[in-house]
Amino acid sequence: MARGNKQDISSDTKKTVIHMYRRRKQTDIALDLRISPSSVQKILGRYRKDSQGLHVPPTLLVRGRPRLLRTGDVDFLVGLIARTPDMYLYEMQEELREMCNVEVSLLTIWRALKRRGITRKRVCASILFLFLS
Repeated sequence: MARGNKQDISSDTKKTVIHMYRRRKQTDIALDLRISPSSVQKILGRYRKDSQGLHVPPTLLVRGRPRLLRTGDVDFLVGLIARTPDMYLYEMQEELREMCNVEVSLLTIWRALKRRGITRKRVCASILFLFLS
């Protein structure tokens, strides 16, 4: 129901605004959907604040540069660590280059592992005892 100069914007239009914002400017979205730029700003602001009533997954507003390591590449790294927990980052980098054909820096590998919750690799004392004896 419209009040004054305001017009109600349908839920579908709101979802479209959020989808389009991934790749387009707010002013272009407003022109294409024939709504005011301030309405686009309000929809996006409301979505960022609480996402109530829109039923759109929050991953639609992923911002920034795309990651160099895809999910499969990071899974490969986690598998390497599971197999050989004493592997160094530069060794992981070489394996990634050879097996997945991905060229990334050591810092990128470290950050990807950190996002997965792997911050330090530790050698279990019982395994260390086997190698020392």
